[in-house]
Amino acid sequence: MSAARDSLHPVTVTSALAHALVLAAALAGCGDDSGGHDDDHDHPDAAVETPDAEPPPDGAGTAALTVGYAHLVDGAPVTIGTETPYTNAAGNAYGVTVVRYFLSDLVLTYADDTEHEVAGAYYVDHDLPETMTRALADVPTGELASVRFVFGVPPALNVTGAFTAPPESLMEWPEMMGGGYHHMKFEGRYVNEAAEPFQFRAHSGPLSGTDYTFEVVLDATGHEVTADGASLTIEMNLEEWFENPNTWDLNDFFYTGHMGIMNDAAAQLSLSQNGAGVFTLGAP
Repeated sequence: MSAARDSLHPVTVTSALAHALVLAAALAGCGDDSGGHDDDHDHPDAAVETPDAEPPPDGAGTAALTVGYAHLVDGAPVTIGTETPYTNAAGNAYGVTVVRYFLSDLVLTYADDTEHEVAGAYYVDHDLPETMTRALADVPTGELASVRFVFGVPPALNVTGAFTAPPESLMEWPEMMGGGYHHMKFEGRYVNEAAEPFQFRAHSGPLSGTDYTFEVVLDATGHEVTADGASLTIEMNLEEWFENPNTWDLNDFFYTGHMGIMNDAAAQLSLSQNGAGVFTLGAP
């Protein structure tokens, strides 16, 4: 794999042949929610390109900003594996095996109400350390008020064939369900009503014309970009996907014949509603 990537590939128009190859690779990696699990990354790395960012105001100083991503359960770093060490609000014992998602259109708002935007989608994958840290250059200095982004890939960018290399291309959403790309693949195992381990696949994406993205705004009071640079950590609190405002009993969503939620509009809506409380900003 290459060094830390600044952004994903911009949306481009590909040839019919390239599109077909990308779609075949994506569907092979994703499969459907009736079984299978794409947890290998034996593929070439995607090229790194500089994101489109707004220039700083005239006379403003700039510095480097490192954005880190952390995945937590109950305030502690998640342990990835096939065990079921956690318990959700519905009382399900569960564990986590996969955390992959896109965040788009990052906006820093400063205490003086100015903004700095880094447009485009960015891929985060717990299994790929190089995606867990994002290095941004030429970020205006100053005290921050908030950090804003879109969870998932917004409709203007969410076009099948936009990402032509893995790992991003492996996030394709099936054409029969609307095409484009998954917003998230959150997978693991839980102990079902029969007291047996059972896989859950909480995959979200743009189902049947509804994109299910949502905006996240995080309070950044106390954070400052100085001339020496700065760092921010965006935390995903995984338990919140199943807890607020909708409590998920995993038995209701993942069972024989319904191992995933990709084609379940009610589940997609419920998951997106819970997403409002999933993210926090690490302490300064």
